[in-house]
Amino acid sequence: MLALIKREYDYAIRICAYLAGRPDQQPTPVSYLANILAISKPIASKIAHKLNNKGIIGSVQGRYGGIFLLRDPNRLSLLDILKAMDFNSTLNECILNHAICPLISVCHIHSYFTQQERILLDNFDRKKIAELAIHDSDLSTLNKQDPTQKLKSV
Repeated sequence: MLALIKREYDYAIRICAYLAGRPDQQPTPVSYLANILAISKPIASKIAHKLNNKGIIGSVQGRYGGIFLLRDPNRLSLLDILKAMDFNSTLNECILNHAICPLISVCHIHSYFTQQERILLDNFDRKKIAELAIHDSDLSTLNKQDPTQKLKSV
């Protein structure tokens, strides 16, 4: 089964959620983020580069460098992050390409899928990353619960 939200998109949301939960907004090294969020460093670096190019995050080079949110987490939506990661999924191909189905003008299935996709995208747009912020205390609680329950990295 193909997922609507790819792992790469999920990781981008995780990274932004963690940065939104940083009280000091100081740059966070990508290697630290990768470790604490259970993402491989190469994938975390690739995602950070993409988010940086799209103006979602900023970066500082050097010994004390890292990444940080450029956008206000109270205004940054899940849809903004997904679009920055080139999200282009749809519930049904007929929504994007009307030519594939001769029944579009009378099809109740097409109307239903179009409506459901709009609802989903609107929900992604309304949900702000500040509402999903991940704090160090959240992660430390996870690690204290059961050492065998650590997140797995890709």
